[in-house]
Amino acid sequence: MTSLAASATASTLPDRLAGWMVGTCAVMVMLGFGAIVNMAVFLTPLAAEFGWSRGELSLAYSFATIGTGIGGIVMGHFADRLPVRRLALCGAIVPGVALLLLARMQTTFELYLLHAVMGLFGIGALMAPLNSAAALWLAKRPGLAIGLVNAGGALGQGVLPYLARNLVLIEGWRAAYATLGVIYLVCMVPLAFFLRDPPRAAAADLAAAAVAASPYRVSRNMMLAWLCVGVVFCCVCMATPIMHVATFGADRGLGPRESAGLLAVMMVCGMAGRIGFGKLADRFGNLQAYMVASAGQTFFTALFPLAQTSTELYLLSAAFGLMFSGSMTSLILCAREYAPLGRTGLFIGIAMFFGWLGMALGGWQGGLFYDLCGNYDTSFTNGGFSGVANLLVLGLLWTLSRPARTPPR
Repeated sequence: MTSLAASATASTLPDRLAGWMVGTCAVMVMLGFGAIVNMAVFLTPLAAEFGWSRGELSLAYSFATIGTGIGGIVMGHFADRLPVRRLALCGAIVPGVALLLLARMQTTFELYLLHAVMGLFGIGALMAPLNSAAALWLAKRPGLAIGLVNAGGALGQGVLPYLARNLVLIEGWRAAYATLGVIYLVCMVPLAFFLRDPPRAAAADLAAAAVAASPYRVSRNMMLAWLCVGVVFCCVCMATPIMHVATFGADRGLGPRESAGLLAVMMVCGMAGRIGFGKLADRFGNLQAYMVASAGQTFFTALFPLAQTSTELYLLSAAFGLMFSGSMTSLILCAREYAPLGRTGLFIGIAMFFGWLGMALGGWQGGLFYDLCGNYDTSFTNGGFSGVANLLVLGLLWTLSRPARTPPR
């Protein structure tokens, strides 16, 4: 009798812990995403002090995203083999230290190096491992789990740049970086120690069942390869408004707080989009949810050059936030679906690398074409065309994902 009671208690432990673990992953991803997007509100003060162009400054975001992508592959590989706490601790310490060092920078080399390190060893250690861990904690509802974690990312992309903007206005940009560094270390390190590994055995059984029931017309590696091609175009489209909406709003006559508020609205609405599309994917399919979100993201990106008033900009930012966030959740779920057993973290890391590559290109091209043309019209138009290219690739994936008559070799 005692043995049965102990067994029952042990079996309910993961259920009690799941909510806390997914919530912890969400908070850490919130801070990680915020560290990268903070660059959007440091553009103006850094340009004013050093005379750097927006194209030069946008490259810092590109270095951070590429570093995050490379780190995601490496850390995603280790996520399938090492305790998640070790990876999360690395992701907790590095962003805080990098932000403290950014407060003392004098050159673009320092700006680029610190953002690259923050991406490679900081956010790269959080994204793939924590998404993979959260999905295993809620193995029967992975879409909801990943949606919740990425909702944290959306909150970080909105709230932390808004906080950074106010710190810059009150303290100056150097003190703002230093304050953010202290906040990151104080908040993230205890959260990393709190994390525990998910119950992998039960999740593995579910994953094995899914693999057996989901053959494709081509190999799983080929499905991932096409997904990665589409993800690059998807994230070029995505990054253009994310990186430049605050400056775009300022060019349309909005004040510093109003322009930063555009990004805040975009990301807060993105919280609902990530959770909503996660649930949509659980019900109707990962690729189907991705196609819907990508279509909306593409449409609203193309509309940005037409927006003139603050009301139009805020409404458009909210609508874009709902859709781009759904794309983020869905592409991670697609990568997870295509992964063979035991390589979930690696496949998520690879897909996210190409996503970060697209984010780097999108953020950079937005600043480059602003410098060349004197406005953002071409930048947002390029983003729209990239979204169309992604939809074409997703259409191909839809064809390839139909059940094959014979299993692929």
